[in-house]
Amino acid sequence: MKRTKPRSAESQVQRMAHRWPSLKMRVYRPMIIDATPSIQWIGPIRGFQREYRILAQWSWLEATAVPYVFLLESALKPRDGEDYIDIPHLILDGKTPENSALCLFDPDEGQWDNTMWISDTIIPWASEWLHHYEFWHVDGLWRGPNAPGPINIREMRCLAEGDQDGQRS
Repeated sequence: MKRTKPRSAESQVQRMAHRWPSLKMRVYRPMIIDATPSIQWIGPIRGFQREYRILAQWSWLEATAVPYVFLLESALKPRDGEDYIDIPHLILDGKTPENSALCLFDPDEGQWDNTMWISDTIIPWASEWLHHYEFWHVDGLWRGPNAPGPINIREMRCLAEGDQDGQRS
């Protein structure tokens, strides 16, 4: 039976501390009027061969808010000769693309909701994303699961312009 009651911020924090003790929690309160505070977890997780320092962020006061994960170290980078729009499964920040969030699930398909544990879904999904990101850097193929549609921003633009060469490998 699927749980219907949202997980509380306190229970999410406790579960994260138990499952991922290396991720340190803080509450971030933006210095902007009416801005929503968020819980942030910062620390290391592993991809395939490397360790990365991440920031996972969740605005728990917003009922429909989903968690986001950002790379702090090593920073996101495109493959040689490519741009940030070519990085697969990225929620692109057009102003500062190196600060883009990892696209870990499709919110429109209900793949994550606030009844789920962030520690049991989002953090393992981020580790899996990093695993596929490392292999993508080697040969340009994304081997991870795909949401329906284009794999990166460049493909989206090519399809919108009617260019079928934008198909994924």
